[in-house]
Amino acid sequence: MLTADNICFSINRKEILRDVSLTLAPGELLGIVGPNGAGKSTLLKLLVGDTSPTSGTIHLNERPLHQWDRRELAKRRGVLMQKSRLSFSFTVFEVVLMGRIPFNTGAEKPEDYDIAEEALYQVGLENFADRLYTTLSGGEQQRVQLARILAQIWRAKGGKADSDSIGESRFLFLDEPTASLDLAYQQQTLQIAKSLTAENTAVLAILHDLNLASQFADRIVMLKDGQVANTGTPGEVLKPETIQNLFNTPVFVLPHPETGRPLITV
Repeated sequence: MLTADNICFSINRKEILRDVSLTLAPGELLGIVGPNGAGKSTLLKLLVGDTSPTSGTIHLNERPLHQWDRRELAKRRGVLMQKSRLSFSFTVFEVVLMGRIPFNTGAEKPEDYDIAEEALYQVGLENFADRLYTTLSGGEQQRVQLARILAQIWRAKGGKADSDSIGESRFLFLDEPTASLDLAYQQQTLQIAKSLTAENTAVLAILHDLNLASQFADRIVMLKDGQVANTGTPGEVLKPETIQNLFNTPVFVLPHPETGRPLITV
């Protein structure tokens, strides 16, 4: 369980986040939505420990986040940022294999190669293993980075697993993971993330597309001006009045013809 209690964050006396509280539990996908400048990416950086809150507390599995050893944290938590810069000429497979670094003190083990291969298969890039990462399109690079994160938080299904990870929950943080992807791969990325929740993984995803948030999120946190404006299930928070208040634009909300979840149009 990840718990943030009344966290605030300021830069040069400018308040970016104010009294933000949330929980993220294994087995759920939590969507974070809000307008540009609402503090979504800053919140993610605080929740993964890249920076510390000005005030408030963040606990991961009942331990203060700042007390976690970085290597042990990396074994349980993967972070996919919106843009991942990598200018060296690594092959796609080498980039994915980097996800196994927290589990090794020397050379990779045979199972690390197996996991990297399976992660590439999961994102549909198994035929790209020998391609140079820098020659790929932005969308392809994003899918490779997703495979790297999958390799990092991998949980064996009925087979071998790292002895220190058995029974441990996993945490996956996604910062606008669909921004550079076409429609099919947007669906694929979030379907993969959603499937991980069935394996004791907690997923937090910052999303701009409210319909994707409605389709895949179990709960949604709405941020506005650095504060939590609303939180609840898609059906509870994705209503015309709450969306208009959040984005200052009128919308129509209809039930999806198959799922019944909110379908937003303007």
